[in-house]
Amino acid sequence: MKYALLKYRDQETNIGDYIQSLAAKRFLPQVDALISREALDETTENAKIILNGWFMHHPEHWPPSETLLPKFVSFHINDFAKKPLTSPEAIAYYKKHQPIGCRDKFTLQKLEENGVEAYFSGCLTLTLEKEKYQNTTTPNAIVLCDILSHKNDVSDTNKKSLWKTIRNPHKPIINATKSFLKEYKEKKEAKKIIEKLIPKSILEQSITVSNQDFNATTHEEKFKKAEQLLSLYASAKLVVTSRIHVALPCLAFGTPVIFVRPDRDTSRFEGITDFFNTFTIDQILNTEKTELQQQFTNSSKIVKTEHLKYREQLIKDVSQFINS
Repeated sequence: MKYALLKYRDQETNIGDYIQSLAAKRFLPQVDALISREALDETTENAKIILNGWFMHHPEHWPPSETLLPKFVSFHINDFAKKPLTSPEAIAYYKKHQPIGCRDKFTLQKLEENGVEAYFSGCLTLTLEKEKYQNTTTPNAIVLCDILSHKNDVSDTNKKSLWKTIRNPHKPIINATKSFLKEYKEKKEAKKIIEKLIPKSILEQSITVSNQDFNATTHEEKFKKAEQLLSLYASAKLVVTSRIHVALPCLAFGTPVIFVRPDRDTSRFEGITDFFNTFTIDQILNTEKTELQQQFTNSSKIVKTEHLKYREQLIKDVSQFINS
């Protein structure tokens, strides 16, 4: 039997995807092929593959090739791709390989609505092993990773630009300017939110990293970057992030983690954020600073354990699939 592992777009900068593949890799006897998530229908490999994570940028390449034997676990249907990923052809494919383990309750609902046997599995990154990644290079670091750093993490629904109603030959320039100003405003708002939430003494001790890498160009470099980040999280004293594939590995490692929930793409979070010490933007904006920072300090000392039963079941289910 051959075993395949997911890779991603050549231009992919999100190292969180590679962290999800590393979570799958720990269960494989060997990796015989790397297969693109965005072209699973094109492969001719006869191999077992774990289909976990976020699907997908190019849903026109769904469902996968019949040569693959998939294990659906920690599977997420992106809200923007839900129509093609719940087409009759897709539903027939899921039913052939059910039950489908869903990373979030949004995906669970979409599949159950279409008669697919499915369940909430949580994320495969909950099974990552601390002893494999922990190091002594940066022990007890306070790590800030991509807190409200993505475009549209902080939404502004109160104001509507007049530019939307103007027909103008200079629209491309206007749109570019508008985008720049919006991004600048969001970064400024995010900075204010961070400084209100996190005590100054903690900010001053912290180091800042990103789960996004624009310099790594090969899949090998991106897997190595993922391993480096996991080593940092496994050895950290505290991690604060708005990225679920920073927060979920921290849970696996027993590292205290605080999740600052963005306003965008919220279908990803349904069920998952129950595992975290979570602060929403509304909560931060509407809580007095002293009280808020006390809540933060208290939360920074707590490692929640609600995820452990899902971790154990994931290990059991995926091991059984690989060994069968």
